[in-house]
Amino acid sequence: SAVLTDCDFVKREMIELFGVPPEKIFPVLLGVSPEFFPRVAGECRETLAGHGLEFGNYVLSVGTLEPRKNIPALIDAYSMLPDDLQRRYPLVMVGMRGWLTSGLEARMKPLVEKGVVKPLGYVPDADMPVIYSGAAAFAFPSLYEGFGLPPLEAMASGVPVVCSGTSSLPEVVGDAGVLVDPRDVGAIADSLRGVLEDRAF
Repeated sequence: SAVLTDCDFVKREMIELFGVPPEKIFPVLLGVSPEFFPRVAGECRETLAGHGLEFGNYVLSVGTLEPRKNIPALIDAYSMLPDDLQRRYPLVMVGMRGWLTSGLEARMKPLVEKGVVKPLGYVPDADMPVIYSGAAAFAFPSLYEGFGLPPLEAMASGVPVVCSGTSSLPEVVGDAGVLVDPRDVGAIADSLRGVLEDRAF
């Protein structure tokens, strides 16, 4: 009788790939938990300290380590930032290991050893709203998302978002974040540098 999708992007895919009549498809956008909201440093200090983090002094990335998430491009873009920005804002990566991660780990190793990339792996759900709130910026250069909750959670937490302008993500972010071509490493780097250096923006 009807098909529910998370977004218009998936509705279009169902029409194009499966020939489902448009009038049978109803996009219902996802919402964000009320646990995600802006916090001040004092509210976050204890939880962040448990993960070796300081409020307002890191770039956050959230997602399973797998090819679709485009982490190699993020690592390469982050590597293009000036050394002083990397030291001030290490890249904190939250997410379990997925598939095809061996090359990614080799790419990350020198930056991890330098102390400017911090892979946290799995983080309990209860800690995530605080970890979002403490970030200086959020990066999400995913190649494909059926919705993409992490950018929405970051925005709800009051954190600037640099995000892919592909698949469903423009619907999620709208004009409240910086949309970039996920295959353009230089654009990702420039956008990250912009949100870190230009706090008014």
